Amino acid sequence: MSLASFLGTYKSVIIFYAAVILIIYANRRKFEIQAKIIALYRTSFGVKKIHSFANKNKELVKILGYIGIGIGFVGMVTISFVMLHALWELLINPSAPPAVQPVIPGVRIPGFDFFIPLWYGIIGLFTVVTIHEFSHGIVAAAHGLRIKNTGIVFFGPLIGAFVEPDEEQLKTKSDVVQYSIFAAGPFSNVLTAALVLLAVMFVLNPLSGAMSVSSGVYFTNILNDTPASVASLNNSVIITGFNDVEVLDSDSFMAELGRYRPNESITLITNQGDKFDLALSTNPDDSSRGYLGVSGIMTKVELKSDNFFFRFFYGFLKMLGEQFFWIYVLSLGIGLANLLPLGPVDGGRMLQTATRKVIGEDKKADFIWAKISYATLLILLVLIFSPILKKILGF
Repeated sequence: MSLASFLGTYKSVIIFYAAVILIIYANRRKFEIQAKIIALYRTSFGVKKIHSFANKNKELVKILGYIGIGIGFVGMVTISFVMLHALWELLINPSAPPAVQPVIPGVRIPGFDFFIPLWYGIIGLFTVVTIHEFSHGIVAAAHGLRIKNTGIVFFGPLIGAFVEPDEEQLKTKSDVVQYSIFAAGPFSNVLTAALVLLAVMFVLNPLSGAMSVSSGVYFTNILNDTPASVASLNNSVIITGFNDVEVLDSDSFMAELGRYRPNESITLITNQGDKFDLALSTNPDDSSRGYLGVSGIMTKVELKSDNFFFRFFYGFLKMLGEQFFWIYVLSLGIGLANLLPLGPVDGGRMLQTATRKVIGEDKKADFIWAKISYATLLILLVLIFSPILKKILGF
């Protein structure tokens, strides 16, 4: 990609992130800078609301916090297993797809197919992090801890929020209370993902479905060196037929694709009557299934009315649905990432508390905890940078 093409593609992204950096620099005296890339701006905004809500709903908040402990430890084991399995897959199969991905809205990271649009990503990230941090604060306040302040945090140019309980008071609480406070953030992310999913399934999708009809299938991403790319499929093609079967939505397309095995031939028919003949390859996740080489299989829809307000409301529903989708994805991703047994993140702090409780000697426990934390960090860096290096070096 030429410099001119790069600037044209990422112009709005560059302007946005540059503006954020300039704002932080211009107000640098108001920020506390940590590790050179983290900028904290402390306020008292919302502190009274946190204490008020926690006091009015103290027992409910405590119960949810205790439930979150179980979710937190299960999540820690799950994400640890996923990372170890991904590392093993990478060692035995260097072409294995990435298992983790850094989150930078608006930026396509080399080696990763997953792309988060700028504004959906920024709004989603801020929403998810704010819910995460305020949940820590609410559970802490329910257990009698003082909330010192809240604020805005920038991880480089990425914006988030934070809530800062009194750490000295936290140290005096029982290990169970500490677990519940640490797990509150990830647990709130799981709840957020569930609520957003329910809202999409039972409110947004029925509403938008009642306003439109399905008219075909298209793909948001055609993967390189796959049957789809060899057959010259592109994002503008609308598929309405799969062999002799009509497929007007993504569900029917996926159901039909699932019937075919590797090396079997299929014909895709477009809404213009064009045909694409191709032979499926082997699915990398299941050797018994055929593989087309596309991601983001979407349903093409047509509105039942051309009325301006009808179209406006439908557009609003689709935009809200897209935002909810990214909140859902980021909620699960950030929730699980925070349960990694790694240093200062929630999972790391839960593991440190548990290790101290089991071993009974803080110094020895912290030594073991630090080793696990460093090992986790090393695995995480390998999983993140391996796809990037393979892409850049052309492996």
